[in-house]
Amino acid sequence: MNLDRINWVTFEDPHVAEYVDSTERAPKGSAIIQMLKDGELDAVLGETSSDPALKPLFADPAAEAARWYARHSVVPVNHLVVVTKRLATSRPDVVRSLYELLKRAKADAGSASAPDLLPFGVEANRKPLELMIDYCVQQALIPRRVTVDELFDDTTRDLN
Repeated sequence: MNLDRINWVTFEDPHVAEYVDSTERAPKGSAIIQMLKDGELDAVLGETSSDPALKPLFADPAAEAARWYARHSVVPVNHLVVVTKRLATSRPDVVRSLYELLKRAKADAGSASAPDLLPFGVEANRKPLELMIDYCVQQALIPRRVTVDELFDDTTRDLN
């Protein structure tokens, strides 16, 4: 898929200040579902509607997710917590403490599920990260294939 042929429209500003964003912003006061119904958008992500004229891509998203997991044996990466190399190098204690706080929050939430939807550590995330890298290369989102190990430094690589 050539992502350059897609005209992305968003309702919010970029989440990363350094990102050079060429995305179109929806007009102030616009509603995403109404824009879809009016033909201003061809599709939307992350929204639901009870309007019978609108159909979801997957009739049963939970069943589709289960089929995808059965095929790939990984939970797709949705969000990451990242730190700068500078922080990891200058204050590895802070990085380790943050990591431990996040792990404790997961344990306190009692969200034990199979598959684990919140895996921690490089090895627990290696396969989904490799898949994400493959997709990024296929979609020309990154200039070259990187290895999972290149994404981590000595401080972050050793977190378990």
